[in-house]
Formats: sequence, structure tokens, C-alpha cells
Amino acid sequence: MHEPQAALIQWFGENQRILPWRASYDPYHVWISEIMLQQTQVETVVPYFERWMTTLPDIAALGAADEHTVLSLWAGLGYYSRARNLMEAAKVVVREHGGELPADYESLRSLPGIGQYTAGAILSIAFNKPYPVVDGNVRRVLSRLYGWEDDRPKRLWEAAEKLVRSSEPRVVNQAIMELGATVCSFRAPRCLVCPVQTACIAYKTGKQLVIPPVKKRPETVRVQLFAVVQEKNGRHLMKLSRGLWEFPMFSELPAGKLNRKGSCRHTITHHRLEVHVYNGVLANEGGFEWREFRGVPVSSLTKKILAVEMGSGFTRKAGAL
Repeated sequence: MHEPQAALIQWFGENQRILPWRASYDPYHVWISEIMLQQTQVETVVPYFERWMTTLPDIAALGAADEHTVLSLWAGLGYYSRARNLMEAAKVVVREHGGELPADYESLRSLPGIGQYTAGAILSIAFNKPYPVVDGNVRRVLSRLYGWEDDRPKRLWEAAEKLVRSSEPRVVNQAIMELGATVCSFRAPRCLVCPVQTACIAYKTGKQLVIPPVKKRPETVRVQLFAVVQEKNGRHLMKLSRGLWEFPMFSELPAGKLNRKGSCRHTITHHRLEVHVYNGVLANEGGFEWREFRGVPVSSLTKKILAVEMGSGFTRKAGAL
């Protein structure tokens, strides 16, 4: 892949997106961006990343931050265990590494929330060390390039390692990820503008849309919930769940003086939630606390529920459950 690799690197130099974590390749910036980018689109991550860095500009600040601050900055990105792992990892880095992210693989892997991919991304992008990365974008590009119609992770990692050892690690890893994100897409690959088109077996054989094989996804689980927005003196009745405050939610409509406001939908991994929103007064307020909505970290679902209660967002006609 020597000539295609040179074309890929040239393409990246001319077409890479301007992203805030690419400004200096600061290890902390690379780490935070990689964790935020898990299961999340770049366009969504950029404003979160910028707000995060304004409040928590370095590892020392993250290590000293309270959970309220961290989860408030994270709210909306989902998978909140990632934010908690960042907090715990930062404390370890401050305590054991002088506040500087370690530049060796084993030390990185020992930190909470850092697996094979993230360690490789940090080492190659931040420290320019020859460590491979294989994410969904890399898997798609390499599988199509070599015409691999079956899914063999070991082979992918070996190919990525060979690739990163034959060029500047920081550049080649980002180039192949960028190609997968912007050109070699899942449903509509832009083969005619691809810099490695001439070497791509999937393109030559017309198999772009069947390579790589589609991974079987878990069956969708549909869940119906009932949320109650109850307000008094500027505060809302809420409950703390895994560091985030939520409105009371039930699997069945609870007793009380309640008015139907509408519905909203929310997705958590393979769960599809249909949340029917009510306001009014619950017959039993046990297990809940009065909190000021704007003063506590809340999930994106909680924000959707409030939007329905206030008359904005997706709604259905009253009585249509």
C-alpha cells in the first residue's frame, strides 16, 4: 500500500477537517476528544469539547472537579460511565504521574476507561508513536481496501499496525479515520473522490456496499414510561440517578392529579423509549426531592420531557397512548 498510502497522506493534508483537538495535539485534548467521540458524531462533540476545556483546561482541573461539574458538562453525550471514568483516571494521573498523561501503553491501559483503541489513539496522535487504531471507520476502509468479506478483528489490527509503522503515526492514523468518516462512508461511499480508489479491491469488484459485513445488532427493545413534571415555588420534584437528576418516571401511570401534555422519544443503546409526559401532583412524593432544574446536572431525556411539558418538542394529542 505504499503509493496509495502516500496519496492518502497527501489527501489528509489537503482535506482534513479543522477540529479544536488538532490545534496542538495536547495529550489531554486528544484523550478527552477520543472519549467524547465514542458513539458520538464529530459535529456534536465540538461544542461539548470547547465548553469542557473552558471549565476544565487540564488534567489537574479535571482531577479536582466535583461530579456535579463533570456530569453537567457531559450531559447530553450519554454513556455517563465515560465521564465518571475520566474523573477517576484524572485522579490517578495526578496522583501517580504528576498530572501528565503517561506516554506508554501499559500505563495508559491501566487507567479507567482506556482500552486498546483509546490507548493507541493517544499514543499515535498525541505522542506520534507507532500504535495502531481500529474503530468503525478504520475497519470499513481497510476491509474495502483489501476486499475482506468476513470479519476477523485480529487481521484488521495487524494490518493497521503494519500501516502505522510504515509512515508518520499521527498522520496516517488520522488520515485513515478521516477517510472513513468523510469519504468511505457506510451507505454512500464517495469512491470517485477517494485517494486510494485505484488500490481498493471493493471498488474494483463493485462490492463497496457489502464490505465490510454488517454486524448483527441486538434486537430493539421498546419501553413505555410515564414521566411527571411537578413544580412548586420554582423547584421541581426530582430523583438522583447515577449522578443526574430526573423527573419521576414510572412503568405505569401513577396515582395523582395529573394532566397529559404529550410524548417524547429517546434512544439508549438498543432501547427505544416512548415517554408520556404529565404535569400535576403525585399522590405519593416519597423517594423524590425538590430541586431547581437549572442548578443540577440533568440528562438529555430530562430536557426533552421538560420541553414537552412546556409546550415545545414532539407531542401527541391528549389521550393517545
